[in-house]
Amino acid sequence: MSKVRNINVKGVNDLGAQQVINATKIDDNSTLLNVFLHHKTIAKETEQKLPSIKSISFGTHNLRDLTIKVSEHPTLGFINKNGGYYRIINNGKIINQKMSSPIGNYPTYSGFSASRLKKMSNIYAELPSNVKTNVSEFYNAPTKLNPYRIKIDMNDGNKVIADMRTVRTKLKYYPGMAAQMKKKGVIDLEIGAYSYPFKGKK
Repeated sequence: MSKVRNINVKGVNDLGAQQVINATKIDDNSTLLNVFLHHKTIAKETEQKLPSIKSISFGTHNLRDLTIKVSEHPTLGFINKNGGYYRIINNGKIINQKMSSPIGNYPTYSGFSASRLKKMSNIYAELPSNVKTNVSEFYNAPTKLNPYRIKIDMNDGNKVIADMRTVRTKLKYYPGMAAQMKKKGVIDLEIGAYSYPFKGKK
């Protein structure tokens, strides 16, 4: 019957602990008994408010302290629309929660249709971590010759031109190619794999 004294949130990555607590509506006026009697309803309502939550569960210690365990869907980047940024999670699903700017070290996606966004975000999810952290933005950049062409801005200042059908396997060579470049420039992975420095002041 005791009231909740302390709330500890475990497992949060991109969500804030207070954000999770607010969504559960549990506070120091809540009783532990009530939380555990209605834990399924609380979990369901919290997941509806915060769709990036995969699962949520509750535990207790010291008879008055509550632990909320959260598992999040991994963030695969952000899309800029309607003057704000929206989080992309597994399979290109967009969380309908507007942010003023992206959080974390995730890429943004520009110009992709829903089906292409799904494919591109799934490709990003499978990239090696040392490449993932260097990706700044993906652009859909089709041409008449290649409707699968994309451009990628990297955090180190280089640009990449690639093909959606082969970018997953070719991007793993990026760190080695970038290390050999004397100046910042373009790495073209669309057909072969070669690089050239930026021209002039562009």
